[in-house]
Amino acid sequence: MESEIRGKNSLERTLRAMLLVGLDSMKQREQIRILDKAGFGQSEIAEIVGSTPKAVSVRLAEIRRETRKDRKTK
Repeated sequence: MESEIRGKNSLERTLRAMLLVGLDSMKQREQIRILDKAGFGQSEIAEIVGSTPKAVSVRLAEIRRETRKDRKTK
């Protein structure tokens, strides 16, 4: 059981490291968009990108508004 828990923690840490490396060259707005699509919550996103949950919430509202606007024009 303990080795299974360690294995899960190790996998989670590896995946998190890969995610951070992949996001490193992106602007924060794009990082937020990708993390949201990946299912992360606002607090988790804020922690990853070095922001606050409130700022992430505002950014997500802007992204969603623009997405809806783009769909209407197509």
